[in-house]
Amino acid sequence: AYTSYLKSDSLESFVVRKEPKKHGTMLWVEGNVMKGESVVITEDVITTGGSTIKAIDRARKCGLKVLGVVVLIDRQEGGREAIEKLGVPVRTLLTREELLEAYKKNS
Repeated sequence: AYTSYLKSDSLESFVVRKEPKKHGTMLWVEGNVMKGESVVITEDVITTGGSTIKAIDRARKCGLKVLGVVVLIDRQEGGREAIEKLGVPVRTLLTREELLEAYKKNS
């Protein structure tokens, strides 16, 4: 979003809540997105994929088209595979294995 802002491009963001707030809009999905729009879910870490799958499900129920998931770290505990079974591609910056290799190399 920050890079988009610097380039004067429009990149909207949204949040998929664990549970709706008890006040305000009281929605699962909040932000500048509308039914029918294509979105990408971002995650810091995936383990089993459970929370990401819930986010995908809630986004879809709100009429959003989930094009993929981008994750910083895949702990390689089945999450990526579980998400991809839904037909959603996953792109990972680093895996647990890659982090461990880098740690061993630099220790």
